[in-house]
Amino acid sequence: MNKLNDSEYLKAKEYVFRSLTCHDQTEWEIRRKLKQRGYQSETADAVIALLQEYNYINDLRYTEQYIASHCERWNRRKILEHLCAKGIHAENCIDYYLEQYQYDEEALLVREMNKYVKNKNLSDGRIREKVIAYFLQKGYSYTMIQTILKDMIVVYKEEVMENE
Repeated sequence: MNKLNDSEYLKAKEYVFRSLTCHDQTEWEIRRKLKQRGYQSETADAVIALLQEYNYINDLRYTEQYIASHCERWNRRKILEHLCAKGIHAENCIDYYLEQYQYDEEALLVREMNKYVKNKNLSDGRIREKVIAYFLQKGYSYTMIQTILKDMIVVYKEEVMENE
């Protein structure tokens, strides 16, 4: 590296280290930030190689931590979307981590649906359609929504019968 590149490399390295003190980031995010700052791709490659050598960035570790912190609240599609937005596209490793954390999308949907349909008349077809549309937009499968909704309607009807 010549003097200009050494100077650029040191500035880029300092910028990335400051950035990593805030939160973990993926290789893609760091590349994007360096590019936005106007650093050359050779400089970005050198900085990323250094970060990987010292294990400051590790996309697999990032994926595992991200899934561990979000699998209780988000469905699979939302996790995948957020990880893809961060430059992680290895769907196989994502599936592996979801299995490892005993990710139960159905239980998550039941919990969310119970909150959403509270005090709603599920006998009304329009309300059922709105419920289905809402959860389809959140990324749940139609068959899973239908199955859980049918179970909820049965419970709802039983409660109505008991109250009469």
